[in-house]
This record gives sequence, structure tokens and C-alpha cells, in this order.
Amino acid sequence: MARDLLDRKEELVSESVPKPVYGLPEWVVAGWPTEEDLGVEDDQPVQSIRHRDQADLLLHLIKRVWGDHPGVLIAGDLGVYYHPTEPPVAPDVMVAFGIKPKEDWPSFAVWEEGKGPAVVVELLSRSNRNKDRTTNYEIYEQRLQVAEYFWVDPLNPSEWRGFRLREGRYEEIVSDEQGRLWSEELKVWFGVHDR
Repeated sequence: MARDLLDRKEELVSESVPKPVYGLPEWVVAGWPTEEDLGVEDDQPVQSIRHRDQADLLLHLIKRVWGDHPGVLIAGDLGVYYHPTEPPVAPDVMVAFGIKPKEDWPSFAVWEEGKGPAVVVELLSRSNRNKDRTTNYEIYEQRLQVAEYFWVDPLNPSEWRGFRLREGRYEEIVSDEQGRLWSEELKVWFGVHDR
């Protein structure tokens, strides 16, 4: 009887704190919403023209390198759900590997895909600067377990940092002599050129 109560207590505690949902059995996620059900319409204005241009440029460059590889999803501002009771994150740029191709992506639910993004890049702005450095950092590290997380401020390119997941925690990626950051996941250097 006491053991049953302890097991139930652990179950209740684990239900109260959303955890990553990778690899859960089908019966657990059977009633959860699908990516089609979730969708994201945030009705938020673009942060700035430079912000949008930089995100589009980065998406274009990553697609030039990885766009022809099957099973690779390269997206921007796509709602990524890590638990059905938590709001999604919508990275400016994300790359996921080993993904089944689809006609369209209204959202990305890790319980449907069995994984989250491997790489996320956020462009800092006045309204999201602190969120990307704290809240989203924690979500990418702990909840989604994104292998690499980068951020850059389009208005202040010296604000350029990257992190790599090692044993469940982010370690900062050290830049080379030219200020570039190596992405092990994408096998490319990230850097700022001409602002």
C-alpha cells in the first residue's frame, strides 16, 4: 500500500512539471493534439526590417547547404511544441534532422516527430532580448534539448554567442580568431560579415 502511494506521488509530481516528451509510448500521447491541431498564429509584428532580413538570409544560406538533404527541416518562426500544456516557442531559425517529409508544417510537435530541433538561432530584438537569453535558453537546453543554440543581435553584431549541449547543459562555443562559431551539427562556421 505504501509503495503504491509513493509510486502515485512520483507520477503526480512528474505530471505537474512538463518534461521533454521524446520517445514516449503511443498510448501516452494518444490523446494529445496533432501538429495540424496545434498551428500557431501569434499576430506579432516583425521586430524590425533588419531582424526579418537577417532571419531570411540565414534561412537561405542554411538551405543552400542542407536544403537538398532528405529528412532535414529548415524553418523560421514555426511553432515548436515540447508539451501539449505549454505554449510553443517559435525560433527565428531552426534545423531538425531525421524528419519525415511533409507537404506543409503548421507546427512542430516533438511527440509526433520523436525529436526536437538540432539547431536553433534566435535574433535578439528590443522586445525579446531577455526572453531569448533566459526563458528560451532554458527551454532549448532543458525541455527541447536542442544540441546547439545561437543568438545574435542584428543591430549589434558583436552580441553573437553560441552554446552546445554537453551532458544536459549548455557550454559556450569558443569563437575562432575571426570571431566565427563552429556548428558541429551543421558542419559550418557561423559568423558576422559586414554587419
